[in-house]
Amino acid sequence: MLSIIKSMSLNGVNGYLVEVQVDVSEGIPYWEIVGLPDISIKESKERVKTAIKNSGYKLLSRRIVINLAPVDTRKEGPVFDLAMAVGILVNTGEIKSNNLKNTIFLGALSLSGSVQRINGILPMVIEAKKLGIEKIILPYENIKEASVIEGIEIIGVKNLRELVLYLNNSIQLKMEKAETNKIIKDASFEVDFSDIKGQESAKRALEISAAGGHNCLLIGNPGCGKTVLSKSLPSILPDLNFDESLEITKIYSVAGLLEKDEPLIVNRPYRAPHHTISNIALVGGGRRPMPGEISLAHYGVLFLDELPEFKRNTLEVLRGPLEDRKITISRANGTLTYPASFMLVASMNPCSCGYYRF
Repeated sequence: MLSIIKSMSLNGVNGYLVEVQVDVSEGIPYWEIVGLPDISIKESKERVKTAIKNSGYKLLSRRIVINLAPVDTRKEGPVFDLAMAVGILVNTGEIKSNNLKNTIFLGALSLSGSVQRINGILPMVIEAKKLGIEKIILPYENIKEASVIEGIEIIGVKNLRELVLYLNNSIQLKMEKAETNKIIKDASFEVDFSDIKGQESAKRALEISAAGGHNCLLIGNPGCGKTVLSKSLPSILPDLNFDESLEITKIYSVAGLLEKDEPLIVNRPYRAPHHTISNIALVGGGRRPMPGEISLAHYGVLFLDELPEFKRNTLEVLRGPLEDRKITISRANGTLTYPASFMLVASMNPCSCGYYRF
């Protein structure tokens, strides 16, 4: 018997639809996952099988073949665990609901059957809404992040057994909505520009930079306040609107840096990487390309303290993103583009000892 369950995956900071096609038939126990899965997905068969058993459902001798479509796109991460389990339980008759065509399942399973939090939920929910999906079932810990998007039903589940009971209409689960308007108004800053006394010329330079979105270089003796001034810059930048906040949150969600109790980024980012940072950590990339510091500073401030200490080739990679306001990462598996519209603020001492007088 064949069942088709809908799920989603990520391509950069954008989600795309994946069909989890599950075929279960009698025969010698056999389990195969196809459709360009990575190692974490291939390991799903042990997690899903054990989670189903520990949730109280029997999985007798079965031949199971799972295909992840589209088959020409490489899939990564444990996000398909829940969809696989649902597809198997539909085939075995444990789930009796047949109205799953407009529902998306997202989530990783533990061996006990609990549904665990995953990264990148927000861009998946945004894409699901664009596709006209009516309902998304995902880990309970992700519900605040996902419910920021209006116009789509978000259901959080804590474990596989709870999900089966819900789909069989044995229990009801409520949806939690984030109060987006209240969240936006609660923005606060570590250092406020109004708290800095003196430094009138430096403050005036930052005001001009903030007004025009210009980059800025602060030169001064050690301890004169360059770092504090840079930290205060986000407090005089225009407030984020909802679309900007959503775009920043997507990046942090994909990078796994979104706090569980912070469903939406409301402050303009301030990133201050150390001068030993690598090229990949700065602009993004890796075996599984992830956003770098320039993308994490999107719509905010990237502060490079002790600018001369950074390696030349590290600084050279900033040339393109500063001009294009985005970064394109090309790898064997494909090409990804991350947004990188940031203000570059750097600081340095006037000389090697730091105390040169102009």
